[in-house]
Amino acid sequence: MPGKAKSAATMICLGASEIMMGKTSELGPVDPQIVIEENNELKCFSLYNIVKSYKSVFNRAVNSKGNLQPYLQQLSYYDAREIEEYISMCSLSRDIVVKTLKTGMLLGLNETEIRKKMEIFLTPKKVKVHGRPLYYDDIENCGLNIKMQDLKTDLWKLIYELYYRLNNTVSHDDTAKVIEDENH
Repeated sequence: MPGKAKSAATMICLGASEIMMGKTSELGPVDPQIVIEENNELKCFSLYNIVKSYKSVFNRAVNSKGNLQPYLQQLSYYDAREIEEYISMCSLSRDIVVKTLKTGMLLGLNETEIRKKMEIFLTPKKVKVHGRPLYYDDIENCGLNIKMQDLKTDLWKLIYELYYRLNNTVSHDDTAKVIEDENH
């Protein structure tokens, strides 16, 4: 819907010079997710949380003064190569956000300042789950150039009309997508 911009769509919005939102518009977290099949069931996990839990168990094992067996058993569920890949994926997401904002809406701030302002987008610490919407009230202090728009304006009516026409066109099985450019 035109009121929602989740994950990759939020990253695109962060590359804009201005984000227009209505009071019901949503952005979303951009922390990477992974779908894992366990016991014939698909489960979605935050890579940030997987890495955090691995590091927690690992650190408890290192600091343990006694029996390591419970920690070794827990660590056996992790693949260290995958953990490194997950760390890289989280870093990539963070880098994209920082680099985009450093040359745009948060020009003049350093990487540390941008990461702090964007923590709500980059980690599940506050939002708890990836699918949770971020409304204007949640992100108004992030320093983003957000303009609140009245949902009754002609612009929003045109956006919703485009959304409904596009949705109607591409949601039928017998419809093909047409892509045009200036030459064709």
